[in-house]
Amino acid sequence: MYSKRTSRLTADITLDTHNLLREACLKYDAPKGKLLERMIINFCGDAKPATQVAVVKKETVKRTMFKPPTVEEVREYCDSRCNNVDPQNFVDHYTGNGWIRGKTKVKCWKACVRTWENKDKPAAKSNESLQGNW
Repeated sequence: MYSKRTSRLTADITLDTHNLLREACLKYDAPKGKLLERMIINFCGDAKPATQVAVVKKETVKRTMFKPPTVEEVREYCDSRCNNVDPQNFVDHYTGNGWIRGKTKVKCWKACVRTWENKDKPAAKSNESLQGNW
């Protein structure tokens, strides 16, 4: 059996129904969606057509205000990651800059610690390669 999808209303209809609908569109000079909507209202009474389904709103996520970490919090995080970042130096640096990195305010201090951690790695690798060549 042949089926065709309609415009906004997605329903499977037979070829005969499709032809009848096309003729009705020409006769009443109306788009398929409007005619289908009227048909649904006539046959189903209180039922609402698919075009009138309520839009579900996205839930907004509330962000908490940024709270600068203490030296102890940074120390605990650095110890858990086993890196060589000096917690006191880190907190002093960002406190002096007003917890701004570049031109934007810091949103996640843990990401900044990871960046500092990555800055130390290439320097250590380049020192090792230089020592191997001597």
